[in-house]
Amino acid sequence: MVPALRYLVGARGRARGALFGSFPWACGPASGRPRPLCGGGRSASTSSFDIVIVGGGIVGLASARALILRHPSLSIGVLEKEKDLAVHQTGHNSGVIHSGIYYKPESLKAKLCVQGAALLYEYCQQKGISYKQCGKLIVAVEQEEIPRLKALYERGLQNGVQGLRLIQQEDIKKKEPYCRGLMAIDCPHTGIVDYRQVALSFAQDFQKAGGSVLTNFEVKDIEMAKEGPSGSIDAE
Repeated sequence: MVPALRYLVGARGRARGALFGSFPWACGPASGRPRPLCGGGRSASTSSFDIVIVGGGIVGLASARALILRHPSLSIGVLEKEKDLAVHQTGHNSGVIHSGIYYKPESLKAKLCVQGAALLYEYCQQKGISYKQCGKLIVAVEQEEIPRLKALYERGLQNGVQGLRLIQQEDIKKKEPYCRGLMAIDCPHTGIVDYRQVALSFAQDFQKAGGSVLTNFEVKDIEMAKEGPSGSIDAE
C-alpha cells in the first residue's frame, strides 16, 4: 500500500492522483475553480505533480519551499482551500519569535527553536520583512520564585540561547520602568514578527523556484491506493 491522494475536490472540480506520483488537477477561469497564484509556478496546462502539500499555512509553505530548493527537479504543488494563503492560525497568533529558553536541554524542540530563531532573523533581514527584536524579561516577584528563575536561566544557557543574563531590581526598572520584581532573566533575542508576511514570502520563494500554489482548492477525501504488479499506482 502506498499513500495516495485519490479524490481532491475543489469548489467545482475533481482531481485524482498519488501523493508521491502523478497529481492531475483542473484549473480554469470559471468562478469557483481552483486557481494558481500569480507569478512563478507551473503552467495552467500542467496536469501532474510529483509531490502535493495540502495546506497553505506557514508550515505547508515552509515545507514546500524547502523541498523545491533541495529537489528542484521535482514538480511540487501546494493546495489551499481558502482564496488566500495563511489566513488561519498563521495570521492569528502573538507573532513571538521564541528564544528557546523553556525547552528541555538536548530536546528537539530546544534545538529547533534556537536554530529557527536565528534563521528567521536572518531570513527577515534578507527579505526586508519587518520585525522587532525587543527582548523580554522573565521576572521573579516572590522570594520563592528565585530558585526556579535561576534554574530556568541555567536551562537557557544549556540550550545555547544567546545574551541571557540575570538582573536585579535596579536593572529591571531601567529596562522596563513599569515592571517590578526581585530578579529577572533578561532575554534579548526574543522578538516579534508578522508570520503571515513570512509565510507569503515563503510562497513567493516557492513559486520563483518553479512550484505551484493553488488556492480555492479544498481536499475533500484522501484514500489509500493499491500498488499494481508493475509498481504503478492503481487509482481507479
